[in-house]
Amino acid sequence: MASKVESGSVRSVERALAIVELLGQHQALGLEELHYLTGLPKATVSRLLLTLQEQGWIYRGLSDRRYCLSARSLFGDSRQRSKRQLAEQAGPWLLQLSARTGLVSDLSSFDGEHLEVLESVVPEVLRKRYPSSSSRVVGQHASLFHSAMGKACLGALPWEEVERLAVREAVSLDTWQHSGLQFQQLGFGQRTEGYWEYPMRLPFLIRAVALPLQVEGRVVGSIALHWPQDLSFVEQVRHRHLALLAETVMQLQKHLA
Repeated sequence: MASKVESGSVRSVERALAIVELLGQHQALGLEELHYLTGLPKATVSRLLLTLQEQGWIYRGLSDRRYCLSARSLFGDSRQRSKRQLAEQAGPWLLQLSARTGLVSDLSSFDGEHLEVLESVVPEVLRKRYPSSSSRVVGQHASLFHSAMGKACLGALPWEEVERLAVREAVSLDTWQHSGLQFQQLGFGQRTEGYWEYPMRLPFLIRAVALPLQVEGRVVGSIALHWPQDLSFVEQVRHRHLALLAETVMQLQKHLA
């Protein structure tokens, strides 16, 4: 007969596997949702989630605080696994960048065709201004030619690639040449004023600056700082925080390499 300790351990493993299976089915779930779906007490679910997270089986999003399978737990989709791995490894740098600047830090991935927002960290000082729906920006495709993150990626690409993408997006190359020249002069991507680059909108206008993220000479995404438009001008943020943004990108690139 199995001892109480053994039966308790087996039961814990079964419960943990049930959580992993649910995350595989639903992509991402919060504590309340997992409590409802498993029928387990919140304290039990929370304890199991902490153990799974510590063991590297699951990842908790920085923007919406929901749980999903970690990169090492994803099978069959190398592209999705690569994006999840980038988000996991960039997480500590994004948190630190946001805390030190007091601005929102965003991470995007670029697959050569599209720009997807992977993570977004809102600092405590801005939490009240950003509605909970702002976390939905994660997973959305941002404009390559109008978002700061997109411009940062394009500024690091060969000209023929920019031409190809401009044709696909029906963007005037004359318009981009001005933006590209601006990137070379300023050293960072800056969002197009008055243009909203995401499918969902915030209740206020924002400004943003971004730098490209490269691994072994390949552009894999970008990191941006963004903030409510009335909080500061681009030049002010550039002088205060661009060096820290550049340092963050450099350190993350070393880590990814």
